[in-house]
Amino acid sequence: MDLKELEARYRKLARQAAETAMELHDLTEELPGAYQRIEEVAQKAMAKHREWAEAKEAFERASASRGGVA
Repeated sequence: MDLKELEARYRKLARQAAETAMELHDLTEELPGAYQRIEEVAQKAMAKHREWAEAKEAFERASASRGGVA
């Protein structure tokens, strides 16, 4: 992937990670009735944030190796 593709992926995953965090937050407003979904939604949020962190790291590495500023 080139730098622009890495940046686009990083930004897309940042948005998706924020969406999963908001989904978890919204779930708290449905408690106690929706407690059964907490683990499912939390795992989804954790996976998306992990993916985002990996994409951010890849983008920053590629940017630094090309003399750019991340």
